[in-house]
Amino acid sequence: MTNSSTKLNDLWLKSAALGSLWASNEIILGSFLHNIRLPLSGTIMSFFSVVFIIAFISRWPTKGLIVRAGLIAALMKSMAPSAIILGPMIGIIVEALILEAFFRLSKGKTYLMFIGGSLAVSEVLFQKVGTLIVSFGWDIVKILESLYNFVDKQLVGVAINGNTALILLLAIYFLIGILATYIGKKAGKLSCKLERDIAAVPIFIQKKNKAIFNQEQDNVYSWWLLLAHILVFILGLYLINSLKWYFALLYVSIYFIIISLWYKKAFSHLKRFSFWVVFIIITLLAGLLFNHQSTGEYFSLEGLLIGIKMNIRAALVVVSFAAIGKELKSPVIKAILYQRGMQNFYRALSLAFGILPESLKAFPSAKEMLSSPVNLIAKLLLYAENLIAELERRDKALVPVIIISGNIQEGKTTFVQKVVNRLDRKNIALNGFLSKVIYSGNNRIGYRLKPINSTYEEVLCKMEEEKGWIRQGKFYFNPEVINRGNDILNAIDSTTQLTIIDEIGPLESKSKGWAPAIQRISEEAISPMLWVVRESLVKKISRKWPVGNIYFFRLSDDLPALDVENMVIHIIEDWKKNK
Repeated sequence: MTNSSTKLNDLWLKSAALGSLWASNEIILGSFLHNIRLPLSGTIMSFFSVVFIIAFISRWPTKGLIVRAGLIAALMKSMAPSAIILGPMIGIIVEALILEAFFRLSKGKTYLMFIGGSLAVSEVLFQKVGTLIVSFGWDIVKILESLYNFVDKQLVGVAINGNTALILLLAIYFLIGILATYIGKKAGKLSCKLERDIAAVPIFIQKKNKAIFNQEQDNVYSWWLLLAHILVFILGLYLINSLKWYFALLYVSIYFIIISLWYKKAFSHLKRFSFWVVFIIITLLAGLLFNHQSTGEYFSLEGLLIGIKMNIRAALVVVSFAAIGKELKSPVIKAILYQRGMQNFYRALSLAFGILPESLKAFPSAKEMLSSPVNLIAKLLLYAENLIAELERRDKALVPVIIISGNIQEGKTTFVQKVVNRLDRKNIALNGFLSKVIYSGNNRIGYRLKPINSTYEEVLCKMEEEKGWIRQGKFYFNPEVINRGNDILNAIDSTTQLTIIDEIGPLESKSKGWAPAIQRISEEAISPMLWVVRESLVKKISRKWPVGNIYFFRLSDDLPALDVENMVIHIIEDWKKNK
């Protein structure tokens, strides 16, 4: 027997709490700034992110906390309803890396944290420049240079030198970063004072929140779609540079139509005229100023065509990144996090998602945050203490799973029946079902579903084709029996001490079969489970649902049923204590 996971340590619990609150800040403040269309909203968002992180790290100075929380917040952002997520995700991760690096370097030296905070806020500026270059290509630099020279000529003796303007802009961002770091440190200290006075800590009014992360059911996600969007983007950039503008426009238009139909209403904002105003302005500026320095003329056809190509490129970037962003909401992220060595990360991320509603309820409104950041963030830090305690409780309460594995026809069901009989004699409340083999002579031709608490059996699947049945590999599954199996699992409540599911296979790995019911039992922490899984699928199945400790038993290890019985009883008792 092997145990696949243990309780999350304090670092991951704090990372989950900070990540959840960080994502709440992105959702609430970001939505507010977007709705009022405030200029420099990205800078304001970055400012408050730095304030919040510095405050948190002042209270819990732990190495690795910022970068872990940043990754969690970025992935939570990826699940948000907006199609434009790559930019914010990159921004969150870069901010986290900068602040983590300077926190490690500072070793208590305040001035280094001021530099780190300044660079984190300034990241927005560099990201915007990078976005412009990626979207429009290097021609945008020439157009902006021509525009600067034009303004300089009109305002002789008034316009600021280019280098001076750049230094001044960076200085402003550095001052904003220093202010954010100062407020964060002040909020961290204030939280320690408020902690001594319980009456000073307010009870946050709970607010009703709309569903934030409802995954669209009408889309089919896959690695292939993600790869296809990336390839279309790369090919599009090549064609835009190589072909006439009208061929490039045709390519991008066809792509835009396809993804608009595929993702339906996901990109409705891209169809608004206001969204494309900036592209129209770029086209006009290119036509007016692109050749002005060399010819002295204020309009050229060559410049206009270059502007059109720049906008076609920008349209491709926007559409491709939006499509890639949609695919990042798919189980692809989950699959990545399931890879070896990232179980704790995925577990912390799952917990962070679980407390997101509480984080959103606790978070003050954007107007309150803008009016009194120090006091409110100090109180949020105290609220974070409760979140960490709740995360620890929820982590312990995650349902444990016992997996009986083995090869096909190795006797998994027969062995589980022995365990069930032994547990039944110990008055352990069992529920679920077994899958018994149907033979024709010595040949296996199908399986019958047998509920644990009933002698009734019915054909679950067989090799012979049946109209309306679901094909999976060599077998055809009866959808009515699948529904009855799910009904058995969905009827399970807290009176059940152990849920038996025999077996979990390829259908469940594709989120079909018993998968919906298993998801409910896992999320609601109803009862520990015993799964029968063929050996080749153990790794994939064991990482599919948000469960706690997983205990693996292999039949080939000459395993006595008594050992499993004793372990199951111990697991049930231990889980009850933690819950």
